[in-house]
Amino acid sequence: MDRRTVLAFVLIGLIIILTPYYFKWLSGDRLPPPQDQWEGPDETRRTAPPASQAPPSITRPPAREKPSPPSDQAPPETSAHPTPADFTPEQVLVETDRYVATFTTRGGRLTSLKLRDYRHQNGDWLELIRPGSAGLGLSLDTGSLDEFEFEPNRSDLSLHGPQQGELVFRARPNGVWVEKRFRFQGNRYRIDMELAVSGAQQGAKLGVGWSGGLADTEANPQEDIVYAMAVTRVGGEVETWDAPDLGPEVTPPSGRLSWVGLRNKYFLAALIPPEGRYDLNLQGVEVGQVEHYTVEVIADADRGPFEFGVYVGPISYDLLRSQNRDLSGRHRELELDEFMDYGPFLRSIFKPITILILKAFLTLHQIIPNYGLVIIVFSILIKIVLFPLTHKSLEAAARMQQLQPKLAALKEKYPDDQQKVGQETMKLYKEEGVNPLGGCLPMIPQMPILFSLFNVFRGAIELRQSEFALWIDDLSQPDRLSIGGIEIHVLPLLMAVSTFLQSKMTMKDPKQAVMVYIMPVFMTFIFWSFSSGLVLYWTMFNILTVIQQQVMEKAKAVLSRT
Repeated sequence: MDRRTVLAFVLIGLIIILTPYYFKWLSGDRLPPPQDQWEGPDETRRTAPPASQAPPSITRPPAREKPSPPSDQAPPETSAHPTPADFTPEQVLVETDRYVATFTTRGGRLTSLKLRDYRHQNGDWLELIRPGSAGLGLSLDTGSLDEFEFEPNRSDLSLHGPQQGELVFRARPNGVWVEKRFRFQGNRYRIDMELAVSGAQQGAKLGVGWSGGLADTEANPQEDIVYAMAVTRVGGEVETWDAPDLGPEVTPPSGRLSWVGLRNKYFLAALIPPEGRYDLNLQGVEVGQVEHYTVEVIADADRGPFEFGVYVGPISYDLLRSQNRDLSGRHRELELDEFMDYGPFLRSIFKPITILILKAFLTLHQIIPNYGLVIIVFSILIKIVLFPLTHKSLEAAARMQQLQPKLAALKEKYPDDQQKVGQETMKLYKEEGVNPLGGCLPMIPQMPILFSLFNVFRGAIELRQSEFALWIDDLSQPDRLSIGGIEIHVLPLLMAVSTFLQSKMTMKDPKQAVMVYIMPVFMTFIFWSFSSGLVLYWTMFNILTVIQQQVMEKAKAVLSRT
């Protein structure tokens, strides 16, 4: 095997080996595009669960009449409790078409949010807030308000479709009047929040944020651990933060803050402040296999009231783009879709390609309801699009293989003169009309497409819990088939076979024969725990490449006889 071939395989091996660490360092049922108008139909709804799957029961608190006073009325004299022992906190439920949210009167915080359109493996509605965590808590100067009692204006709220409603919490901790006003809409994940403070000292700092983290939503918690992170967009730059990296010495970014939030593999919680410059408080700690975060936006209290947007829901391109319109119909470009995985470098190149591929993939699903079949058809379409490039690459590789005997003869003719071998080799290339890089150059334009495809199939929420056929019941998870009590992943084995056939047809040099057998084993090891949707696509792409090579060889055989 010559030096160039060895170098090529070393580079390929490094790319494949480092891929899992690349995605660790980055630590994503059809979703139709949402309506542009906030009062339009539902943002999105997955296929309703079978009737046999009864939704989990929701325990309502006792009804309580607490009408909200007019906005021009003086702040009410609500009681302040300096310690949690002074009162028993109550729960306030908000039910919409999208979720069931639970707020507590201890701090007026969000302690639970269950998504109706997504399920845990046991069939229950998907809980996004980890036990012990809470969102939308407040602090004033250096003191937290999370342990004070906030009086709600109602005990529950139920909304459907475009209906909107408000939940208001008020408190007077240590003589400072605080109001948290939440607005909800029946068919949207977005929540609009208004904060008002009166009586605070001049220059006091008001903080609003999230403490704890998002719940594990997948059957294998390791998936969420890989993607769990805090994400910020400051000054147009997106940065990601792992909990272990958020030590005391870390200085959060400063500048014009677009949003800050937390994410796991498929879901996120984001806080969207009004346009302007804010201080950030980012803290993180890893305890065992659980990462805890504190994410807080800090502003001057006397600049209020403040209108914040809140999004707690799935990482879906169309949904994230729809958050540009708040519940009052006002538009502001947020680029919240930057939460999606576009890669850590060359985002300006990968982002439009990824969006185009994702939109084409979802459009195809409108015609073909089974995502597994969509992946198969999609791989055929991608192969057709890339056919001219792959054809040139395979053709150049075949011509290089034909020259191998002549190249070997040159090395035997000039065994002790490498310079002469190089000169004669280049002369031979010129005489034969062969470009030694002809097999590699056509691959370069394909790389952004292949990287984007990898990101789409590895992180698309549309594949989550999507069945294909037979034993493949979740395209976002590795396929599992039990044979004789032993669980195996069939698709990686099929991919290994297709890799072997492809390598067998491509590598004609006897010196490369060992790679024909090493590559399938190596690729099986790498892809063994990848999602079945990704492995299905890769297997189909290999099979189509084998078919393409066979057609080329038969065509050449026919032409040679004529």
